[in-house]
Amino acid sequence: MRPLLRRFPALTHADFAWLWAAGTASSIALWTLILGNAWVVFKLSDSSSLVGVATFASLFPFLLSPIGGVVADRFERLHILKITRAGAVLTTAVILALAIAGVLEPWIVIAVALAQGLVRSGEMPAEQALIPNVVARNEIANAIMLSTTSRLGSRAIGPLLAGPLLATVGVAGAYGIALAFAVLAFVLLFRVGARSHGGVSDIRRAPAGLGEGLRYVRENQGVLAVFALVVAHCTLTMSFDALLPGFAERNLGTPTNGYTVLSAAVGAGAFLGALALVLSADRGRGVLFLTTGIVSGFAPVLLAISGTLPAGALGAAAMGGSQAMFMALAAVFIQESVDDAFRGRVMSLYLMSAGGLMAFANLGSGALADVYGAPAMLIVPGGAFIAIILGSLLIAPNLRRVYAAGVIPRLPA
Repeated sequence: MRPLLRRFPALTHADFAWLWAAGTASSIALWTLILGNAWVVFKLSDSSSLVGVATFASLFPFLLSPIGGVVADRFERLHILKITRAGAVLTTAVILALAIAGVLEPWIVIAVALAQGLVRSGEMPAEQALIPNVVARNEIANAIMLSTTSRLGSRAIGPLLAGPLLATVGVAGAYGIALAFAVLAFVLLFRVGARSHGGVSDIRRAPAGLGEGLRYVRENQGVLAVFALVVAHCTLTMSFDALLPGFAERNLGTPTNGYTVLSAAVGAGAFLGALALVLSADRGRGVLFLTTGIVSGFAPVLLAISGTLPAGALGAAAMGGSQAMFMALAAVFIQESVDDAFRGRVMSLYLMSAGGLMAFANLGSGALADVYGAPAMLIVPGGAFIAIILGSLLIAPNLRRVYAAGVIPRLPA
């Protein structure tokens, strides 16, 4: 046990261990909900466009994350987590009840998905801001990587548990599993004893506080460069959720089982990739950031040309692994360089960049997939991101420094 904990020093802190366990349960609930929402909307409508709308509804509230970031820098972060996790339990219970009653329609799923997304937009900035306050400073990277491992790797657990139920009892089974994990995520928070506040003293100054966060990012050119690359990555390579149900049915000929396998493969790849990152002991982080960025552009192409479910699962796993490692490293670079007084606001802007813009990208990719097909909407954006990564080596000196040093240098604006 001790050799294992030496690899995961953040877990030696009880508050982080409970927070991590609660976050893992919350992520399983989230991915199970997204799986169930996408499946039932596609079954009811046979439209990738409407699946894109449902995904958009889930992710759109992340554009409001900066408001959650100001709140996370003003009030007790653990209390915010408890309130938002209770909201997650309530919204999940509502959609489960509607599924059992047999009254689900695409617009109902989309409306509840929007409510779920609003809850998450307040939860995640508080959680991201709290994590560095429950470990030692030299363990922040380990804590962020562990959190990323569970958050993205849990994408495999939801489909593995809920997938067989989709094919038998229907979407109510998936929603039931999501509710069980949402309740667990809420209950586990009561084992956390840490207290954490940011640097906003008056919530009435929220616009000014958000402006301070924006200036902080703008004046730290390395942080700004990583933000820009994350925006491109999430928009081009990670906005595929609206494509998977239609791709499984139309291109692989395996509707329910294929969608479940592809979703689980993305999660399994994410888990293995993020775990490998945790075990790498910070060696060559900058080069790995560059490499996983390139691979995350190639992986959607592999999925698009797969043709069979086993080959598709390999492509999906490559997507999950490379994307998880890239996003984990980006989060570590930012968390290590930001002052705690601004952490909630900066990380909320990061979440807005990652999650909010994915909402619009999923909306667009789902609509275009109905016209040009899902493979095209995997190949073209993947190739575009490869071009951006390679271009950054030529025209982005701040990113070249990150690739070389594995940290964001503190540079003047």
